[in-house]
Parts: sequence; C-alpha cells; structure tokens
Amino acid sequence: MNIEIRRYKTTDCEKTAKLFYETVHSVNARDYTEEQLDVWASKDIDFEKWNKVFLDSLSIVAVCENIIAGFGNIDETGYLDRLYVHKDYQGKGIGEKICKTLEGFVKSEKISVYASITAKPFFEKQGYRVIRENTVERKGILLKNYYMEKRISMLAYTYEDSGKFVLKEKQVPKILNDRDAIVKVTLGSICSSDIHIKHGSVPKAVKGITVGHEMVGIVEELGSQVKNLKIGDRVAVNVETFCGDCFFCKNGFVNNCTDKNGGWALGCRIDGGQAEYVRVPFADTGLTKIPDNVTDEQALFTGDILATGFWAVRIADIKPQDTVLIIGAGPTGICTMLCAMLKNPGKIIVCENDSGRIEFMKKNYPQVITVTPDKLKDTVIENSSHGGADVVFEVAGIKDTFKMAWECARPNANVIIVALYDEPQVLPLPDMYGKNLTFKTGGVDGCDCEEILSLIEQGKIDTTPLITHTYSLKDIEKAYELFENKKDGVMKVAIKP
Repeated sequence: MNIEIRRYKTTDCEKTAKLFYETVHSVNARDYTEEQLDVWASKDIDFEKWNKVFLDSLSIVAVCENIIAGFGNIDETGYLDRLYVHKDYQGKGIGEKICKTLEGFVKSEKISVYASITAKPFFEKQGYRVIRENTVERKGILLKNYYMEKRISMLAYTYEDSGKFVLKEKQVPKILNDRDAIVKVTLGSICSSDIHIKHGSVPKAVKGITVGHEMVGIVEELGSQVKNLKIGDRVAVNVETFCGDCFFCKNGFVNNCTDKNGGWALGCRIDGGQAEYVRVPFADTGLTKIPDNVTDEQALFTGDILATGFWAVRIADIKPQDTVLIIGAGPTGICTMLCAMLKNPGKIIVCENDSGRIEFMKKNYPQVITVTPDKLKDTVIENSSHGGADVVFEVAGIKDTFKMAWECARPNANVIIVALYDEPQVLPLPDMYGKNLTFKTGGVDGCDCEEILSLIEQGKIDTTPLITHTYSLKDIEKAYELFENKKDGVMKVAIKP
C-alpha cells in the first residue's frame, strides 16, 4: 500500500473533520458510551475553528489512493494534539508513520499527548509512557484519558576518543529490529571494562558509542517479535546480547554469538546504558525479568559481574572439601567468591593487596581467609591438602597475578582466567611441565541470569554491600574519577539517571 504523507491544506478541512467524527464513533465505541462519544465528536463541527487549529500547528495528512486515510498535528513545544486513522485503514502502519513524521518536526526534549483509552496501547508501542490518568469534563460528561510522554533526547556518557569520555545530549534510541526493546534505565554502574575502553585497551570498542553495560530498568517499547516481555516489566540487562539461534548460543556459549550484534556489544560496539535509555537487541534473551521482591540495587550486577562469577564457577568444577583460591578482591572477584560459596568448598582464600579491600573483606566476609600476596604461597600450603589450591580464579589482571595463579595451583588443578589483561601474558611451559594444569577462560557468558535472580530472591546471593557510592548521571564524571582512582574505599558506584 502506497501511503503519501503531506502537509495539511485548507481543502482538507471537511474531509479530516468527517474522518474524525466517523473514527471516534466507530473505533472508540468499544471504550466509551454513546453519550461520551457525542460530546467528544459532535456532528456540529465548527469548520472555521477546525481549520484554524490545523493551520496554526504542524499538521499532516496521510493519503492512500487519493483518499485521506489519517491525519495528525503537533505544536512546536512537542504537544501532539490529534492523531486519527480511518477505521478502514487501521492496522496498516499509517498511524505509526503519522506519529513518527510529527515527532520529526519538533526539537523539544519530549513529546506529550492526551491519549484515549483506545489509543493508549498504540502510543505505548511508540515508546510513550503514562504519566497520569486524566479526566476531562465536556458538557457535564466525564471522559477518561491518559497524559503520556515520550523522551526525544537524553543524556548519555559517550566514548569520544582514547582517554576521553563526554556527557552529552543524544537522541533517545529507537527500535531498529523487531527483536529489540527500549529500556528506561533506572540504575546503572561503572565497570572496570569501561575504564579499559577509556584507555584504548578494547580494540573493538567503537568511538562515539554510549558506554556502560551494567544496568537495570523498565521496558518502554518492544519490537513486534519480542514474545516474553511486556511494556512496564522491570528487567536486568545482560551484558551479552545473543541471538539464541547460532551454534554457540544453542550450546550455552553466548559470549561467542556469531550475529553481528552478538556477544559484548552494549557499551562497546553499540550504544550502552550509561544513559537514560538503551536499545537492547534480542530482548527475549538479553533481558531478564526482575522478581517483584528484588530491588534494583539487588539486581544491578546480575547481567555482568555476577554472571561472570557464576559462569567462572560453573566451568571450574568445584568439589566439596576443595580449597578455592581467588586472586583479586575487586567487585568481580567478590562476585566470583559469592558464587563459589554456593558450591560449599572446604576453604576459600582471597588474595588482595589493597588495604581498603582487605578491610572490606574482613568486615563483610569474615569466614573467608584473606591474605596479601607476600604471604599467599604459605597460606595456600597451610590450608590445602595436596600442595596447592584445587581451583584457582585469577580475577585481578595485573602484573604477576597470572604467574601467581598457576604457581599456587596444585598439580592437575583447574585455573580459571576471569581477568581482562592490558598486556600479553607469558605461559612458561617448561616451568609448568608435569603440573598438568587445566586452564579455562571465564569471560562472561550470561545465559544464567534467570537462575541468578532466583538465587538473589532466595537470599543466597547478596551483592548490595558492593555499592559503596551513588551518583546521578549528570555527575558521572565525578563517579568515574572516584572509581578509576579507587578513592574513598570505593567498590562499585551506582548511577541514577
């Protein structure tokens, strides 16, 4: 069907008025009484007044085969006054086309509309959200509608160049694929991977993208092929976007999804969530509903550092009575430790050099053995039965920690490399000969988010002590300065848009 969108002309006056009357009295009849419809759309239309309203605003009509199939108007402030499609032309995408055209006329931060009961679902699909329910009185008759808004621009923290992030205004993201969702971010965080991007240590990171991949929020808009979510759902965003259909996805290795938007895309190759809104590809797999009794703070790390720790523990094959060594008591190390605790190993040793983090460990996890690097080897020997740790997680990713990991492992141990390194590491095979170590890389494969949220709901995992500081999005530069320089005992910073 060929649809032409053009500007309203005075000669359209009577045709649009007739369309308005017929649409209200047919389409809206399922939600309003005849008495309400009569005061809403009377037969006695003042054509002069009607025409003036449209000439004084940004007004368009949709023409199909020389017939006006719909119309709409908006003012320069972003108030969308009317949008109607004839009953015989509904369900053909005409309303969406009119809506998007009207939105493109204005440069305001938001678009607002008073939507009828009938029109509310349509506007929700276009990304509008209900601000309040409203009651209008006309000739003594009450009618219910909804005041709705849609943000057009937003603040977003942007990767401008190596060493340079900038907070700037960007367009609110739009649905680009039928499997997409638009999420209003309610809480986000800064990850060490963001710092790696800032300093050029992530070659695949694209300049100009909005950074950030740790966030939770509320579904605002859905593509037509999203099946498992609805508008208004509270969701945890998975750092990994994955199609669910390729070989790697079907085998649970979603980090290696072969789709162009698969793997770590958010905040790296496509716009992420240190912003007010984020577009999430493959929403059915990339978003997980948050249980009603789980707070945003409790769910915040589900899709990234908790998923990382959970995956690392899953591939580590921890057994009862094992001695588990975790190198690094940063946020990811602690999340790995919390997930290892679920396996009930004999002992857990955490190695950390930072005095503040050591104090944090002793305060929050006194049952764990915390040790500094200079005493690590002796502590491991004293607390293991076979000359070293049965399972080692290397989560620090700094100089000498890779060597420390394999040296502290017993023969035939599993060494899980969770860390992201800034420099290449050396694997000295002659020195290792005879140890028969198994090395596994434990980069996040976030296919366990539903199970993780269930464990949080049951009280078996609690990462809220990690949130030591909270900043608003407009103060995100201060948050980065604090986090990157590890000031004031910071562990994780929560960001509120």
